[in-house]
Parts: sequence; C-alpha cells; structure tokens
Amino acid sequence: MSHSQIQTENRELPLNQPENWQVKFPRYMVELPEHVHDVNVSYIGIQPRHEEIPVRGSHTELNAHVSSAAQRTAATKIEEWIRQGAGELAPVLWEKTYVEAGYDVPDTEIYILYWTDKDVAKAANKSLNLQQLHKTLSPSDQEIVGVWRESFTVPKLRFETVYSGNDYQPGIASLEGAQQVSHKFTGYWGAARDRFPASSHDPFEPEYKLSTPNFDKDNKGRVIEGENKVSVLHIRSGQYWERCKEDEREAYESTLEPVLRVGMTYLEENAAESGDIGLRFSRNMITNRLLQAEEAQQLASLTERRRRETCSSGFFRSLKDIEAWASKHKSHHKIFHGAHSHSQQFGKEAFKMRTWHEVSALKPGEVAFEYINCYPRTGLIPFFDV
Repeated sequence: MSHSQIQTENRELPLNQPENWQVKFPRYMVELPEHVHDVNVSYIGIQPRHEEIPVRGSHTELNAHVSSAAQRTAATKIEEWIRQGAGELAPVLWEKTYVEAGYDVPDTEIYILYWTDKDVAKAANKSLNLQQLHKTLSPSDQEIVGVWRESFTVPKLRFETVYSGNDYQPGIASLEGAQQVSHKFTGYWGAARDRFPASSHDPFEPEYKLSTPNFDKDNKGRVIEGENKVSVLHIRSGQYWERCKEDEREAYESTLEPVLRVGMTYLEENAAESGDIGLRFSRNMITNRLLQAEEAQQLASLTERRRRETCSSGFFRSLKDIEAWASKHKSHHKIFHGAHSHSQQFGKEAFKMRTWHEVSALKPGEVAFEYINCYPRTGLIPFFDV
C-alpha cells in the first residue's frame, strides 16, 4: 500500500472517516518503495502427522514447541533452499513460526516468505517443488509429515497495513526502503477499508456463502492443489511484547492476551458465521531481519522460554466479515477496548506492546494452494471442494 495512493477526494465510494477526525492514538502504515507494485507472500508448512485424529490446538493450554526428526529433516531442506539453493529467487524477507491453535496441527512449522517481484515469486514457488521435496524424505518420514503451501500476489492498491508503533517492523515493514508513516485512517469503524487505496471504487462485496467446514475428507497420501475461484481476504495480524518491562508484560499476558485468544476461538468455532477460512495462530521462532540483528544475543538465549511474538494468519471470505466481527461482536469489542486500556495504563507514548496487521484483498486466481499428505483440518481444505 501507499499512503499517497489513498484518495480523499473524487472518490466513487466515500470514506468512512468522520468529518474533522482527530486521531487519539498514533498509528502507522507501511509506505513501500515506488518500484514495488505487488506484494507476494508464500506460507510453507511442515505438519506432523503421527495420529489419525490429532488433538486440536488450544488457546488456553500452551505447551513447549516440539518438532519431530522428520519435520526437522524437511525444515533443513527448505532452509537450505532459502539460504542457498534459491539463488536469485530467494525471498527478500522470511520468518518462521509454529502453530499453537487454529486450522492446522499444533507444532506445524511455517515459513513465511516475501517477494516484491511477482515474476520472481512465481519462479521461486516453482523452484521450491514441495511434491518433490516430500518424495526425497524416507518412506517412513513421508508417512508422518505433511507439507503445504498457500501463496498469493496482491497489488498495492488492494493491500493495507497498520502498526501501533514505528519502532517495530514485522513482515513487509522490514523491507529495505520501506517506511512506517503516521496517518489519520485509524480509530473509527471502517478505517481498515479506508486504508485500501482501491476502496475508492471497489466495495469488496462478498461473492458467496460459506458452508460449515468439512473435516471428514480422507487426505492421507493425497496431493491437493489449485487456486481460488472466488475473492477472499488474507490477514496476518501480530503481537510483540519482547521489549515490555515486567509489569507491562504481565498485564498483557494475564489480561489482554486471553481476551485476544477468546476472539480467535470464536472465529474458529463459528467459521460459517464469522467468515474465517483457515486462520492459524502461531508463535514466532525466527523473526524479521531488523529484529534478528537487534536481538541476536537475546534470541540465542530463548531456548528456555517461548518467544514473546505471535501472529494469526489465514483467509476470510470478505472484508465485510472482518468488519462485522470488529464492529458488532463482543469478542472483538473486548480486544479493541482492552488494547486502548493497555496503552492508556502504560502511557500511549511509552508503552512497548506492539500490534499490527497486513491485509490483502484477493481476486480469483491470485491465491495458489498445495497440500501434500495433510490432515483434513488444514488451511483451506475443509472449506472448499478441492
């Protein structure tokens, strides 16, 4: 997205922003370099498949992350490709997380890869051949590991971001040449829609009804691949509290984070109503390039505790579904007001807790997906006939 691309006049569709709006809490959006026209993202998952019916991830019972030897073998192959094998096709940014809850198996490890050239991204996804990678595992490892990819390309006009501070650059914000700029499209219902430059003419209407997810598909050993035939929305929404002092950390973990997880649980358990299509809640393992340099020594000592950086990522049916949840449902009201109370409690200029999101409004054919030996409760699988 680009702040300068948001039209405030001569729009086909009006802004939601109230007249003479004054921002109460500073917020920022990413200004991408002029040469960047698209954002290209791939999520690559390595899923443990030890049981016929795995235990669902819980937002209230968190365990230490455990990966199997088979997962580590697959992860090594992917990281070797990222760091060396990809060559000129290597992602410009990448992070690694593991799943705690949502539409996947707990301890699934996810690589999040970013490119700024759609032709390079397309070639890179072809180069990282997941079906071939899975076949290079031993026969016994192939049985107990699933791999998947969800990738998309979105033009800047249909991409929006928001950050609670400009001293933390997650995701695309750590791109070289990108800037986090202050803005006034925040703090009112409909602000996210206004931040899409394309909202001046595109209503982003939902195109279909979402059915109850089907978890009964037999996918063991199968390859499922395709692209979206309808418009969808993708969101990555994160939380970062590594820099918080003890009192603020305790306040977040005991008060605000539980409220956030209640909201995630509602979305997951009411997918047909909420529009949630395969949302996952994950914890960061390898963070973005700027934090990686800043926190190198601290990161090396994190073996004894979970990293204080999380994100939810996945698809929604439409922007209107997210807007309806945000404006009407009590679970989001508690998140919204809890975040404001937190910043007021610790000082809106001094608090260190950071929240953010990236949202992409995607048209038919802009999402590609691939699932190899994955459980039925994985990403897009339970929502579409694929």
